[in-house]
Amino acid sequence: MRDLFNWYPPAETYIPLFAFVRAVFPVPDDFDLDMKRYLGVDTCVLGISGRALLSRLLMTLKNKNATRRMQILIPGYTCYTVAASVARAGLTIACYDLDPLTFEPDMDSVQAQAGSDTLAIIGQHLFGIPTPMEGLAGVSRRTGAYLIEDAAQGFGGTLRGMQLGSIGDFGLFSFGRGKPLPLGSGGALIGDAGVLDELTFDQAGSGFPGLAMAAASRLLSGRGIYGLLEALPLGLGKTVFDPGFSIQSMPKVIRCLGACSLKAIDPLNAHRNVIADIYRGTLGDKKTPPAPPESRAVFTRFPVMAGMRPIPKSLYQLGVRRMYPKAILDEPSIHPYCAPGSTSHPGASRIAEMLITLPTHTGISSETAREIAAEVREAYSW
Repeated sequence: MRDLFNWYPPAETYIPLFAFVRAVFPVPDDFDLDMKRYLGVDTCVLGISGRALLSRLLMTLKNKNATRRMQILIPGYTCYTVAASVARAGLTIACYDLDPLTFEPDMDSVQAQAGSDTLAIIGQHLFGIPTPMEGLAGVSRRTGAYLIEDAAQGFGGTLRGMQLGSIGDFGLFSFGRGKPLPLGSGGALIGDAGVLDELTFDQAGSGFPGLAMAAASRLLSGRGIYGLLEALPLGLGKTVFDPGFSIQSMPKVIRCLGACSLKAIDPLNAHRNVIADIYRGTLGDKKTPPAPPESRAVFTRFPVMAGMRPIPKSLYQLGVRRMYPKAILDEPSIHPYCAPGSTSHPGASRIAEMLITLPTHTGISSETAREIAAEVREAYSW
């Protein structure tokens, strides 16, 4: 029986310790240049968060086009911060459904929702599993909408030799807690330099509170103490819809932290894939979305369509969690920002009901992964 001192966090918190030292005594950094080299792109803008960058991009596109296009088409099951970014930009949320077997867009739903009112379509790589973008790209071309690729969970993944995030008109990355490169805050945006050069941000503060939170998360996420953090009223892992966030540049200390941590991304993703292979080998392919051919997934967490049964405490202590509690159109707090007549999508709702996620981070050994997979099989009876 595990106790309070033997809990595993659900997501990645690893940052090299020397990176914190370098960030406290910041030196000239080239995080944006390093990102451009890593992604093979010419333009990269850094911000305080992925949602701040997305919201500012949408505001800029709205002003640049000066049209009546006021809808942003987003996945029906996605992080609430995507919806919050649309609301923060003063635009209307429209949703397309997802295939619950693959997490890919239901193209009939996309075709039905996209039109002359659509300013941008957002595609996503949920859990870092690459999603083919051809269908969404075709609809964006037909309707004249921008294609924004949400690679917040896919940094370091590839599809047919292309970095995730570099396929659409714009690509968005997040460095928040639990993301592929978990700096605790920050984000990056790539794409058309003519548009990105127009983005403006409020000046960031010192960044030291964010750095302290990232360091605390790194140091206190070991399995011997994480249970104590879960017991505190900190709201860890809670998903909320909040469009009241700030839009600022990335603080220098976070830029330094990122520049010193970037080399860790490939080893981190390699470990996650090893753990994902163990889960898939034990649980099979029927209840988790497949990665498409010629792709390299990231697996920030390993998704399993296990069922509606509550997660047993033993698995909860091993880091197994639900993800977003409801589909976008099933969340009452988001309704006022949605297009009139929006109704729930069955695929997205089914994902929200059935999905559990298994941890893949560096604190999960191969032995622990086998234990988790065996307990999942027993708990969900397959």
